[in-house]
Amino acid sequence: MVDIELDGILRGLRSLNVEECRAALEDSRELLMAGWADRRLLQALIPLTEVENDQVRKDSSWCIGKLAQMKIGDPRSVPSLILLTTDRDEEVRSNAAWALGELAGQSIGDTISIEALNILLTDPDREVKGMAAWALGRMADKMRVTSPSSVPLLEAMLLENSEFLRKGAEWSLERIRRLHPL
Repeated sequence: MVDIELDGILRGLRSLNVEECRAALEDSRELLMAGWADRRLLQALIPLTEVENDQVRKDSSWCIGKLAQMKIGDPRSVPSLILLTTDRDEEVRSNAAWALGELAGQSIGDTISIEALNILLTDPDREVKGMAAWALGRMADKMRVTSPSSVPLLEAMLLENSEFLRKGAEWSLERIRRLHPL
């Protein structure tokens, strides 16, 4: 990656023109999927989580999660991601939960993150619920933090018709119970 290309992407991410911003987000996704990352992307992405355009919020939250997966995270992204857990769009909520779980791999997160994820355990969207369960398990596993309020919500998920949700809840409960055996 040539710095000139990155500079162009960063300019696009900071653009007030939604189409320029979306094009820069698409370029960012392609770079991240190819395994290339740069901390400067994260700094430009965080403000985009507050943009009105649904696709911009979807892509920016996904990119923040992918950067965290690549071990480029920043505690300053947590408040924005927590806010996105209440977004009207289910993909944005799912991406936010995923990003919070990936940040846990770098010991980034807090009890407010856990409470936001707990709320998502009751989300009507199956993917959102599953991602929230995974993120809670990841926080317990990687950060060794959890909340007693997560347990009954995850236990309720064990009764879901979806095997995906049941397995996610089991995985998370296993990690939480390692920290707090019965």
